[in-house]
Amino acid sequence: KYRPSTFESVVGQRALTTTLKNAIATQKLAHAYLFCGPRGVGKTSCARIFAKTINCFHPTESGEACNECESCRAFNEQRSYNIIELDAASNNSVDDIRTLIDQVRIPPQIGKYKVFIIDEVHMLSAAAFNAFLKTLEEPPAHAIFILATTEKHKILPTILSRCQVYDFQRITTTDIAEHLQYVASQEGITAEPEALNIIAQKADGGMRDALSVFDQVVSFSGGHITY
Repeated sequence: KYRPSTFESVVGQRALTTTLKNAIATQKLAHAYLFCGPRGVGKTSCARIFAKTINCFHPTESGEACNECESCRAFNEQRSYNIIELDAASNNSVDDIRTLIDQVRIPPQIGKYKVFIIDEVHMLSAAAFNAFLKTLEEPPAHAIFILATTEKHKILPTILSRCQVYDFQRITTTDIAEHLQYVASQEGITAEPEALNIIAQKADGGMRDALSVFDQVVSFSGGHITY
């Protein structure tokens, strides 16, 4: 429910979201991006926001998607053919990549770009990586790849050298605690700042972990969280 839907709402990755917004504003887009970092820091969320924003017909002055044009509406209703997500953990064979490559050739119906988000890309088999290399080297002008991984060291150097690499940072305890406070206020839950701080520490830099623990504590305490 609280997954960010704009660059502004991504917590704790200011430098990174600013760079992506500027790239969109100046039309300096790479063909392939690699988002890496620990779990729960916003890699897939940023990939989706980025994909939505580059296809938006009327981006706002601050560089966000308008949420009103046909492209944005299709994305919000999860019926957009311009954004294709592949989970490499469960689709890691050569055949899966061949199917993807077939889709790459088809130009987008609306909007300018077709964006392929490949999650946990380090799980691809060696053969699948090799099948993917050629497409990554010479993609059609309308294709953009966003590869996301928690394990950058497992990515082949040949892939790394063809991507713009973005390293996501662990989210600070302060940022996590502030976001939990925001969620609590939206949901009508009372929480002591010390309690949220301890949840933020336990989350070890991952917002998803923090929200899971927070959810559990809310269920247990009936909406009033104490230290």
